[in-house]
Amino acid sequence: MEKKLGLLTIFVLVFSISLASAVSWNVPSSVNLNQNFDVSFYGSGMYCIEANIPNNFLIITDISNGVRSNGVYKTCYASDFKITLRPTQSGTHTISGQYTSGEGIKDLNSKTIIVKEQQTTPTCPTCPSDSEWSNCENGKQIKMIYICSSSTNYQCVQTTETLDCQVEPIVDSDDNIVTCEVGWICKDENNLAYQSSDCSLSSIQECSRGCENKECKVKLEIKEDFPEDNLTITIIPPQEDTNSFFDKIGDLIKRIIGFLIFWD
Repeated sequence: MEKKLGLLTIFVLVFSISLASAVSWNVPSSVNLNQNFDVSFYGSGMYCIEANIPNNFLIITDISNGVRSNGVYKTCYASDFKITLRPTQSGTHTISGQYTSGEGIKDLNSKTIIVKEQQTTPTCPTCPSDSEWSNCENGKQIKMIYICSSSTNYQCVQTTETLDCQVEPIVDSDDNIVTCEVGWICKDENNLAYQSSDCSLSSIQECSRGCENKECKVKLEIKEDFPEDNLTITIIPPQEDTNSFFDKIGDLIKRIIGFLIFWD
């Protein structure tokens, strides 16, 4: 009885092996570094695999319970299965293998896998806030805005946005349209602005020293001379009358002559 059972076991094993078909595998051509991917094996009946899978591919899951030693992975299975790997080193890697289904050893097609560095998506910096809308001038209002996207290479780019507008005319008590002088004016004591004929203001500029006579006040010019060891500082106010000094000399001479006549 035991002899018959042994022969039956051998017959079943040989029969199952004879049912094995050609074995193939599917491997992605490119993967991202440190991201899992699957290697799928396709076959029916009992077959065994011996594949060269470098150690820089970690085995995450393997339903066949295969073993790997020095980069050589071995397992046996009776149907389709897959193992999940994770690359730990970027670059180009090649895996190869062989299989047997009881009818000799056959090669599996070699596979090349490109492991790519993970690309981080660039982001835009914090751009300046948009400006306020300008006063209506020539039927248009303008404001400065900043845009940032992939089209600007994730840099803040300044541009303008326009808006159609209409200024209601200013009328007096007799319903006559009031017009204003065109040109620069002092909007107030600290700001210079350009006034249009419809009395609207634009191009407002802040005057650090105040606004006067339709222009910003300027700082007094200070001229410094450094001849050898002497230091001379001359303060020249704007629009200084250059003849005032000679007038004073003339007055001084007249006074001296007056004193001489008085004491004579």
